[in-house]
Amino acid sequence: MLLLNKDLRLVAVVIALASLGAFVGCGRRSAKSALARLGAPREKITSYKVRKPENVDPTLVARMSPPAAGAGVAATEQQTLGLIVPVGGTSWFFKLTGDLKSVEPQHEAFLEFVTSIKFSPPPSSKPTWTLPPGWKEQPGKEFRFATVQIPAEGKPLEISVSSAGGDLISNINRWRGQLNMKPISAEEIEATTKPLKIDGRDATLVSLVGTGIGGMGGAPFGPFAGGGSAQLPADHPPIVGPATSAAPKSSTGGKLRYEAPASWTAGTPNAFSLAAFKATADGKQVDITVSSAGGDLHSNVNRWRGQIGLPPVDRAELGKTAQKIETFGTSGDFVELIGPEGADKRRTILGVRVDAGEGTLFVKLIGDSELAAREKSNFEAFVKSLRLP
Repeated sequence: MLLLNKDLRLVAVVIALASLGAFVGCGRRSAKSALARLGAPREKITSYKVRKPENVDPTLVARMSPPAAGAGVAATEQQTLGLIVPVGGTSWFFKLTGDLKSVEPQHEAFLEFVTSIKFSPPPSSKPTWTLPPGWKEQPGKEFRFATVQIPAEGKPLEISVSSAGGDLISNINRWRGQLNMKPISAEEIEATTKPLKIDGRDATLVSLVGTGIGGMGGAPFGPFAGGGSAQLPADHPPIVGPATSAAPKSSTGGKLRYEAPASWTAGTPNAFSLAAFKATADGKQVDITVSSAGGDLHSNVNRWRGQIGLPPVDRAELGKTAQKIETFGTSGDFVELIGPEGADKRRTILGVRVDAGEGTLFVKLIGDSELAAREKSNFEAFVKSLRLP
């Protein structure tokens, strides 16, 4: 009888505790807790620490979530330099794309590279070339015939070499599409490209500068030499413009102001020239150009030295030979480089680099060393006469 009463009391306690747990919202958990205290097996309880929402770093979610396309990413100015050469039923493409500050110093070297291209006889018609000093050729991969690597600050630049079909306007607009640019019509090609002769073949040089992410851009570049009225970015330096087509004794308008020697005549501009002249005598010639480019004096001087067969120099050695010269209302750096004695065609370069306006300008004389020595005083007078409008 006593044992029965004890069991009844145990059941009554469990029922009472279960009812109380349901009333306060604890339900089964309270009942199980009561049974545990009466000797029933215990369940293992696991605890967790959870940060309060107000203590969570608000930037954490942004860092963990992938950004939307183009959202919150700093845009950078990018430049594409490209050459298209039709050969038979296909076209060869030589394309350099990268950060504007890295590509700009390579303008002249890029032209030096593409103008050295030769094509083997059909049916292969494969290109060969001469690389500027420091450039390296890498084997092709996937759809590339080859990759040319250019040393640059930070990550090296690359020129991709490939071939494909399609007409000129389709390929130009394909490149523009890759830069998120609107397509142009066939009538606009002349205003936004530069014709070149490569190994006796008609070729087209394309230059695009814009704002983009990584290797992509989104706005057109300025006109090439003689390129007409291509659009310019709103903040583009005013010094970029068509090359001078004649060699007047003086110029007081346009993109440059200068006084040129009467003996100089109109020269052949390159794609980045603002003015071009030549001087000839006794079958010898020197070419003079004013161009908009980029890069420091040291890298450009070593590239120039390679053009005339001289080894590179370090910055300390350059500092001993570079001189100052007044030009564009400021002071520029002037170097005289004379090719090695005994060369078949000994050449000289007179070069000036100056930061003027919102960009960098180069004034360069290159050609026969004997004639360059005679034209040195004319060159210096011309440099000192140069002004921006």
